[in-house]
Amino acid sequence: MCTAGALGWNGMITFACVYYLVPRLWGRERLYSLRMVNWHFWLATVGIVFYAASMWVAGIMQGLMWREYGADGYLVYSFAESVAAMHPMYLIRAAGGAMYLAGFLIMVFNVWATVAGRVRAEKPMTETPYNAAADRPLAPVPAE
Repeated sequence: MCTAGALGWNGMITFACVYYLVPRLWGRERLYSLRMVNWHFWLATVGIVFYAASMWVAGIMQGLMWREYGADGYLVYSFAESVAAMHPMYLIRAAGGAMYLAGFLIMVFNVWATVAGRVRAEKPMTETPYNAAADRPLAPVPAE
């Protein structure tokens, strides 16, 4: 499970650092596209879930197959049969990895366009209006 942790924790922290630093290092107002950042986040997140969950299921399935004995006292499934049964899980893992990689490629393009000085004209991701009076932080109140 170390790989999912590395992709999830280390990968996402690294992506966040890149997204934070690139506009500042190159003196840009913002990233090329904030929507691409959103796509990258969700592709990476869902990709990690598929990547990890498929191996959890495969591990439980393999363990149960290796534990099953027949009436004669021998294993019911051979090693090759357990590996063949896990094939769909490996395909799901590959799809999860492909989603994570697609998100990374979106990030690479977004960073490249930012460094090149391009800014994409896009609508805000929410239609929430800004109200200066209501959106200010609450004043701290001392405890009694």
